[in-house]
Amino acid sequence: MSVESAPSRLSLVMHQVPEDVFEPEFVPEAPFVQFEAYADDARLFGWVRLDADRLTDLLNDHDELQLFHVEIESLLDGRTETADEVTVRRDELVAVHVGGPRGRQGERRRTRKYAAAVQTRHYLVGGYVHAPVGSDVRRSVTERPPMIPLTDAWIEYWSGGRRKRQWVGTIVVNRELADSWRFVPDEDLAFGRLRPAVPPA
Repeated sequence: MSVESAPSRLSLVMHQVPEDVFEPEFVPEAPFVQFEAYADDARLFGWVRLDADRLTDLLNDHDELQLFHVEIESLLDGRTETADEVTVRRDELVAVHVGGPRGRQGERRRTRKYAAAVQTRHYLVGGYVHAPVGSDVRRSVTERPPMIPLTDAWIEYWSGGRRKRQWVGTIVVNRELADSWRFVPDEDLAFGRLRPAVPPA
């Protein structure tokens, strides 16, 4: 007889805008950071206090995200609505971006960065994947947990029939959903040089 374990869930309370608490003795555990999660047909976003140092570790350690008071942009018609609560499985997430913080300096290893372009359906992400010096970067990517960070990154996608582009700094992409993962010359990461596939009507 096999027993299935319950999925581990990461719960985050979203805010529409970062709000400071004006109380003399209030000391926040973490700063407000912008949060964006990209799924196949929606972008989920808001502001959140991030209590951990590394988003990548959080995503790889949990099977689900439970988001409260989150804004949802439909990629079908471009409309945005607010949901009191949404649960999204990690295997439904194409990518996740949080506007900081970065990992602890003392925990970072010496790495080399490689320019990469990741295509997942109507999303195209460009940035740098980091691998230990002297390692095979392709093997490194395939042997890691599924959520992999890209630095100095941008994302392009379609929403409501319109193409959108934005720089995001660091973004964590889901390797298991990627349709293609290409290593490219640095110059190919110039914003807008690589074209995403147009989604089917």
